Amino acid sequence: MNFSFIKKYIMPKDVDFLSALNQHAMIITKITDDLYKCFIEASQESCEAILQDIHKSQEIREKNMSELLSSFITPLDRESIYRVITQLDWIAISITHFVVEAKAYGIHSLDENYEVLIKKIQLQSQLLTAGFNTVKTDAQKTAQSAQRVRDTYNELVEMYAKSMALLASENNLREMFIHKELLGQLKEIGKRMQMCANSLEDIIMKMN
Repeated sequence: MNFSFIKKYIMPKDVDFLSALNQHAMIITKITDDLYKCFIEASQESCEAILQDIHKSQEIREKNMSELLSSFITPLDRESIYRVITQLDWIAISITHFVVEAKAYGIHSLDENYEVLIKKIQLQSQLLTAGFNTVKTDAQKTAQSAQRVRDTYNELVEMYAKSMALLASENNLREMFIHKELLGQLKEIGKRMQMCANSLEDIIMKMN
């Protein structure tokens, strides 16, 4: 019996989950970039790309879940991997919710107040991807990336509060309702980014 046969049919399957999670994080970054181009630059092509990339994100999520369920050996405990898989998925879902609401209200472009908020979400996603990219090689850099995701979320919440205060000073109830919903969705996306950063930090704590 040769080694290749043993490896294929007898030895436990060894899956590189950390690289798979990094791949998923990269798709999320692509989605946030398209979110910016869709609503700030009014790019219809980017609006359509969001839906395509979200579908790709779901495919990666399903593949990672299937691998997790069928793998005997994992680089760390299954709960940690499962948590990150679901949190990355939630980020994509939250972006979908934002797009659905905006389109339902007939909104195809947003002003500079939204631009700064979406840029914060882009930065969070870039930091998450950077963190996953260094998780195997530099735990300190990953921890720094995770902390910057949290710091960026705090900045996003401050901007959200200022935008809500501005809305409250206006008399147009319809506009207030619409933008309260949209701003709330952006805040939710940022919150999901922070939760994923916490789980990323949990991973490096368990690996070191």
